[in-house]
Amino acid sequence: MMERALSISFLALAACLQIAGAYEVVDVRGNSFSFDAPPKFATIVPSVTQTVCAIGAENLMLANSRYCDSPKGADSLVKIGGYIDPDYEKIAEIKPPLFILPDVKDARLPDRLKALGVPCFFIHSEGLGNISANMRLLGKLFCVEEAAERAADKFDAAINGARARKGSGKRIPKALFMFGKMAAGKGSYVGDMIAAAGAENAADCARGIWPVLSREFILSCDPDVLFVELGGESSAEELLEFYRGDPVWRNVSAVKKSRVCFVPRRLVGVPGPKVAEAVALMGEYIKSQGLK
Repeated sequence: MMERALSISFLALAACLQIAGAYEVVDVRGNSFSFDAPPKFATIVPSVTQTVCAIGAENLMLANSRYCDSPKGADSLVKIGGYIDPDYEKIAEIKPPLFILPDVKDARLPDRLKALGVPCFFIHSEGLGNISANMRLLGKLFCVEEAAERAADKFDAAINGARARKGSGKRIPKALFMFGKMAAGKGSYVGDMIAAAGAENAADCARGIWPVLSREFILSCDPDVLFVELGGESSAEELLEFYRGDPVWRNVSAVKKSRVCFVPRRLVGVPGPKVAEAVALMGEYIKSQGLK
């Protein structure tokens, strides 16, 4: 009798919550949040902005960083500084109901937001495999699960398709991906992209996720392919001239054999949904050079 009464009480409570529209979401740190409706939020991380836009929840965004300039419309929102120099006065003025951040060890920003009374919802940290996982998690948060699942499936299909196109019976080519003087090392999302495109990351044995490579390391790793971020500072022609003229770079296989591929910053500069396009570009380039 008691069990039946408890069961009826639970069902009644569940019905009340459903009528009220209440729901619960747990972030990657295990923090539980309850909402009556999809929450308005702010972020200071461009990848969060891109992910939210990819699942169709951009109308809930109140503010983002000065670096959030895509997709279209993201640049028109209130700007609250950058990750290392947030505009706390502006954040306090807006007082967003929620702040979305990747799960990182640095607690300075979350602690300051907590002091302002702004709760943080943490999503998965940097990593190629975490991009679709974040789409699905934010889909639950904003009650757009079907759209998020479609976007995540599309992203996963693009990445898996690139992996499936790897050749067989050939030596896996070695590649470096350069961002100015920094390379994408082991543990970086771009390192994951290199693997997904069908190559071995030649910087895997370097120290750090984003190492500055020594000249000795560059010569010893001797990459077959060189991927280079193409931003607004230098043209592809200027960058290629640099690599061909540098006394070290001009002696590595990738440069000697003109296997230098430029990848637009808009596709690779942020660990968000757009990197699927970069992986496809990288994979097709490797294939075009007869390396897979």
